[in-house]
Amino acid sequence: MLKLITISILFAAAALAQTSSVGNWQYVDGPKTTYIRTFEEGGQLKAVIEKVTKAGKEDPAATCAKCSGENKDKPLKGLTILWDTKKDGDNWKDGKLLDPDGGRLVSGATELVEGGKKLNVKGSVSIIHKTQVWIRLP
Repeated sequence: MLKLITISILFAAAALAQTSSVGNWQYVDGPKTTYIRTFEEGGQLKAVIEKVTKAGKEDPAATCAKCSGENKDKPLKGLTILWDTKKDGDNWKDGKLLDPDGGRLVSGATELVEGGKKLNVKGSVSIIHKTQVWIRLP
């Protein structure tokens, strides 16, 4: 009976994790894949790049070449790319989002979709909006 209860708790925890923006994600852009970890800290959702691969091989030399200030030429691995967000149900809004490919800092928001399998990450400047779809990793 104890085993059944333990298994039920583990399945329930896994189901709940799927309805949260917290987790491990990947964003595929052609031959480049960025692996991202999201977590809650201080009442905010934050995102950090865990690694970048090109053509299936890790690219440890990837940097934020187009960034300015303290992020200029900083390694992408470990770079915080989302912060200062505010919770809005299952989603997050009014945050800051760093686009390491273009070096821009934009307004950021997230929207959990497809039962938590995907995370729409929206960046905007004025009336211009762009959305990336991050896929949850197991």
